[in-house]
Amino acid sequence: MKRIKVEDLPDIITAEIIDILANTEMEMPVSKEWIAIAKKLSMEQRISINNRISEIQQQQEKARRDAMTEEEKADEAAKWERIRNDPDPYKFYGNMGQPETPQEYKNRYGVWPPGYNENDDENKK
Repeated sequence: MKRIKVEDLPDIITAEIIDILANTEMEMPVSKEWIAIAKKLSMEQRISINNRISEIQQQQEKARRDAMTEEEKADEAAKWERIRNDPDPYKFYGNMGQPETPQEYKNRYGVWPPGYNENDDENKK
């Protein structure tokens, strides 16, 4: 995937650059490079990037649904029906799959969480 460094960021952002920046922002975990770039962007540029992210996510969701078998579609429809008919609509579903500890974060993303010092005894408690 093509990358843009903060020092190479042009003043006028084209559609190609918006695509590159949208993919950079969608990476998990968010890179320090993206954070530095985001600080330099105007609100209009951020909105354009976020709109592009929304389009990409909608395309990915459509591709996922198109790849499902009829049985998988029926299972998903039944799951959503159970959720809609749940008598307790405010049920807690957990942390939505996010890592709970720094070690789980490292295991999932391959890096320690931002601001975490693995050699600091205070963090290991």
